[in-house]
Amino acid sequence: MESKRILNISLWMGALLLINIIWANVATNEASQQLNDRGFEFQPERQVSLQAVFGSDAELPITITTEFVHRDDSTRSANASWKLIDSSNNVVLDWAGLTNEIVMIDAELPPGEYTLNTTVDENVIAIQNLDVAPFAPIAIHGHILLSLLLVVVAFGESATRAFIAKRLEENEIKENKPREFRKARVGMPEVDGHDENDDSPWREPIKL
Repeated sequence: MESKRILNISLWMGALLLINIIWANVATNEASQQLNDRGFEFQPERQVSLQAVFGSDAELPITITTEFVHRDDSTRSANASWKLIDSSNNVVLDWAGLTNEIVMIDAELPPGEYTLNTTVDENVIAIQNLDVAPFAPIAIHGHILLSLLLVVVAFGESATRAFIAKRLEENEIKENKPREFRKARVGMPEVDGHDENDDSPWREPIKL
């Protein structure tokens, strides 16, 4: 019995570890938005939407990756710049430099609608991507909630098994009780087990 209990606890601990590992991977996943890229028409103004999850208003971690390359000569330098503007027309992020630079800017911004304004010289290809981890702000809350739910399920499962075992044991004791100590059941005489020789009007008819 003790070894079975240890095995059961070990299985639940393994499940707790597994579910937290899965949630950790989910919380770190990033959703990517392609803003400008090769083979697509350059758009100097792109709308960026940062959506909250489960109603959270916490700031979302984002990464904006940009690269500008001259169309005719990849080694040629040209000017390029961009600005990320929020719904109140405030510049929250910006960058200015030359082509042939891969720039990655990390930031945390509240959910909302933004506009990316990009300015480049002639014949410059813009490659711009925005990555956001929508579940990162609630990662800790998710670990706590999932762990509590698993504990509740574990105790509920143990309580249910104990209840079922108790009922089965009670039924077994009742079935093993001598007939004279059993509680009489109310119903038809043939169900109650009346003796065939009884003069009761409920006795079975005489068979020929």
